[in-house]
Amino acid sequence: MTTRYGNKFGGYMWAVLDPVLFIAIMTSVFSAIAHVPPLGRSFTLFFATGYAAFYMYRSTSDQVSSAVEANRTLLNYPVVRPYDTVIGRVTLQVATLFVVNIILFGSLYFLVPFPSIDFGPILLASLIAIALGAGVGAANIVWFHLSSTYQQVWGIINRPAFIVSGVFFLPESMPPPYKELLLWNPLVHIVGLFRKGFYPTYRADYVSMPYLVGLTIFSIVFGLFLVWLFDAQLREQQK
Repeated sequence: MTTRYGNKFGGYMWAVLDPVLFIAIMTSVFSAIAHVPPLGRSFTLFFATGYAAFYMYRSTSDQVSSAVEANRTLLNYPVVRPYDTVIGRVTLQVATLFVVNIILFGSLYFLVPFPSIDFGPILLASLIAIALGAGVGAANIVWFHLSSTYQQVWGIINRPAFIVSGVFFLPESMPPPYKELLLWNPLVHIVGLFRKGFYPTYRADYVSMPYLVGLTIFSIVFGLFLVWLFDAQLREQQK
């Protein structure tokens, strides 16, 4: 926590300000050009449920992908392995995201009336988002180490990811063939599953649990396998 956010409380608050500022900006923009959100009556709740799910994946992926480089000095100790840096980052990320979501939706509860909350889909979507982010991040530890060009390309491609992840629209509102193409993005399924917990009448029939769970398990296994396979190379200083 000290390394990532600094030894001041204000540094840790940036983890909360990131989603809050995004939600505030999106709410202000879309409420000015539309009368009602695509789902429910509150733009704030709609964007909060979309971005919170996306943020859990993105932040976990980003933090895990930099785990080895950020803790490289610790790898000088033989007892410390690249796996340990991944476990440490994921543990810190879970704790951070728990605090962020408690503050975010706890505050929204007093500002926006929630019809009801079903914690099942919310917790399941959160678990999958973090696990998928950890798997992608673990694989990127190796890819980033092997190629700085890939790291730059990944950063460029990944920046507008929220645009095609269903954060500010509903996938079922998209015409074919764009809807079918969007459903290849696992984040669309995660966001839809997360929203089901806040909107009791939202069915989100497009959410495919076999696809989502299968892809998540594959990403974790593949990512950890790469970290194990390139253990020695990851300990070397990148040129």
